[in-house]
Amino acid sequence: MYFFIEALLVRKEGVDLPKTLKIDITDKVIGKFKDGHMELYSSKYLIGKFFFKDLNQTFQLADGYVEEDGRFYLLVNLHHEQSSARL
Repeated sequence: MYFFIEALLVRKEGVDLPKTLKIDITDKVIGKFKDGHMELYSSKYLIGKFFFKDLNQTFQLADGYVEEDGRFYLLVNLHHEQSSARL
């Protein structure tokens, strides 16, 4: 799965950059019906399941994906934790 993001991040004194980038992937998500639920794919990767039973709708998404107001987002961590290992 490839996403091309062009961003210029300028560090200003006293201003923290966001820790997570949220990318709207809604237009790339495809649903396939399977055994009473719908499997959700982005590219060819299974990213979650959508369960619909008696007007109750629930999403079960893989780590790094969220659903908000009917849209799907990929969350990208911009800050890497420093390793405590000593070289």
